Amino acid sequence: GENGPTPPVPLAPLAALPATSAGPQQPGAAPAASASRDAALAYVGTGNFIVGRLGRECLAIVGRTESPQEFVAQWQQRNALYVDAAAKYMEKRLQEAAASGGDDKRAAVQKSMRDAVLGSGEVEVRGMLQNGRREESCMRAISLLDAGGLDISPKTPMYKELEALVLWARQ
Repeated sequence: GENGPTPPVPLAPLAALPATSAGPQQPGAAPAASASRDAALAYVGTGNFIVGRLGRECLAIVGRTESPQEFVAQWQQRNALYVDAAAKYMEKRLQEAAASGGDDKRAAVQKSMRDAVLGSGEVEVRGMLQNGRREESCMRAISLLDAGGLDISPKTPMYKELEALVLWARQ
């Protein structure tokens, strides 16, 4: 909008999880943090951001009645395996950061993840909406989402990392 960027619709499971559900880490347990899991988390977060932003920018324009939140919730349901694994990883990642460097490190990790999601999400949304008239761009984008274009599947570029994140979350 003209008043600066619209805040992203948060990943619902991230907000719903109590901050202390995992308890103390087992001695000798491998740390959760990994570049592969960070990348998978960013991928899920970016998908969530894109769906939310397109919902806010386009649903009304194309005559859809659901709210952007409902639109995101539908995407989260279809991708629940990955959304839930990402939420669990984010929680553990932030716990580890706080344990090793206090609230400042926790906040820095959270900001870095959020910045990665916002950066790539904004670029994707701009790319989807910049061509042609707004109504046509929105119709194309919403049709793509309705057809599962942002749903995670074996065709997803980071599928191997996303599957590994799910396996990690099941431990």
